[in-house]
Amino acid sequence: MPAGFRHPAAHAAFEEAILRQPAQAVCLSVGGGPTLIHPCLINLNIAPMPNVRVVGTAYLLPFADSSVDAVYCEAVLEHLEDPRCAVSEIFRVLKPGGQVFAATPFLQPFHGYPNHYQNFTLNGHRRLFESAGFVVISSGACNGPAFALVDLLSNFIREYVPTKPLSRLGYYALRILGSPFALLDRFLLRSPTAHQLASSTFVHCRKSTTAAAAA
Repeated sequence: MPAGFRHPAAHAAFEEAILRQPAQAVCLSVGGGPTLIHPCLINLNIAPMPNVRVVGTAYLLPFADSSVDAVYCEAVLEHLEDPRCAVSEIFRVLKPGGQVFAATPFLQPFHGYPNHYQNFTLNGHRRLFESAGFVVISSGACNGPAFALVDLLSNFIREYVPTKPLSRLGYYALRILGSPFALLDRFLLRSPTAHQLASSTFVHCRKSTTAAAAA
């Protein structure tokens, strides 16, 4: 996920969903690795790599029903051909009352690791989780419009400026020179319409405590 200024609400949502869990909680990072975002997270990925503790697929999480306390899922859903299946699996493994924090691109270029199927508007992101049975606690822009503009323009230069050395030079120059401009997101993210041009959006959801009884 981009390293631009992130909305304080997204930080707060991540802290509530993941960092405030008790020490014995099972906190799963779907698609995590090779970076370990926080020591409390159990990274799951489709391939063995550094910091990955569980090898598996988001479509069939190797955890029992209602056995996970919290799930972190960042920069993953855009790479899944069937994100609804993955979100349903997250719902299945979470305990009633369990929380999930997800951040997913909206205005970002194609990036295939190994593929890239879709990005999400804020409404689409919310609906993806609501349709699986989640209650949305909070949601909004994550990385803002200013970063989105720098990101798109630098990638435009990398893709379409002739010759690789020149395109790479232009890409890195714009990323560096555009860093101060991206700081405008400290102000732009205060706007209620920031999600309409955001680089990414987030959702913070809870599995209802009545979900098990209703199943």
